[in-house]
Amino acid sequence: MELKKILAGFLSATIITFSSGTAFALYREDLTSQNEAGQIIPIKAKLDEQEQIHYKSFTGTVKEIRDLEGVEGSKFVLLEDEEGLPANIIISKDAYVLDNAEITVGSTITGYYDANKPMIMIYPPQYSAEVVVVESENQNVKFDIFNEDLVSADKSLKLNMSDDTEIILQDGTVFEGEVANRRLIVIYGISTKSIPAQTTPDKIVVLLEKAEEMPIYDVSTMEIVVNKEVIQAPAAYTSEKGTVMVPLRAIAEALGYKVTWNNETLSVTLDKDISLTIGEDNYISGDNAPIKLGTAPELTGERTFVPLNFFKQAVKMNNAHVFEAQIVIDNGEVME
Repeated sequence: MELKKILAGFLSATIITFSSGTAFALYREDLTSQNEAGQIIPIKAKLDEQEQIHYKSFTGTVKEIRDLEGVEGSKFVLLEDEEGLPANIIISKDAYVLDNAEITVGSTITGYYDANKPMIMIYPPQYSAEVVVVESENQNVKFDIFNEDLVSADKSLKLNMSDDTEIILQDGTVFEGEVANRRLIVIYGISTKSIPAQTTPDKIVVLLEKAEEMPIYDVSTMEIVVNKEVIQAPAAYTSEKGTVMVPLRAIAEALGYKVTWNNETLSVTLDKDISLTIGEDNYISGDNAPIKLGTAPELTGERTFVPLNFFKQAVKMNNAHVFEAQIVIDNGEVME
């Protein structure tokens, strides 16, 4: 009888131990894993690999967009990927949306998020995006930290820089520092099939760390140079968003445009193809869809001011940058 009790107790302990181990494995499934050949990978190898991953992403079609309750300026976006799996993306006012592209229901977007930050364990999963890209067939985009060899942290892409690569900051101004060991949004075309893939970027947007100060420009004292000529114009200024704002009429007329002001609609037309309205972040250029620059035109001292990159995005000038203590707008060789 005593033997049976001991045996029963042993079996109970075994079952409890096995059940606990199974439950533990469900939550700690990354302790070990098997590769395709069946070889067990130690936890340290997994952790070493994970340490290299800074950012992950989720790509899907936008199914719903709504304001995030209690958080001003933030959006709650429901996505569904190609396999029908859903995810919720939080897009705050601090998130960087590439090219200030409009996000609408039906758009395909990619949200990049910090893989090392704590996440709410819910379904569908919820991610706070740091960078959002509206996908396009005409370009490839990669967001990551790139090391001193310009290899991404996940070791999937290596950059081969070119004199034609445009390098800018979030506000569109030229970045003249080192791009190594920084967070980069890389826009590129073709890449090699090597490991890592290699590409020559068309454009790079450098995202500075929050603790890192943006370069300080006193644009109000800078000359405005249009097609290599210094023009007489009202002083530029920097908006509350940090956007460089420049006087529209003086620059547009120096470029040869006829500028027409409509006092009833508070709108301005350049020739017949380009138009804008005070207070509205919708810039019309030809028959193209409205362009969003992230900052609306402003009326200051009875004069219209527009974001500096208006002349690049809407007017299609090659250069519209703060460069060597000047505001430069021209169709010369594209600046770095």
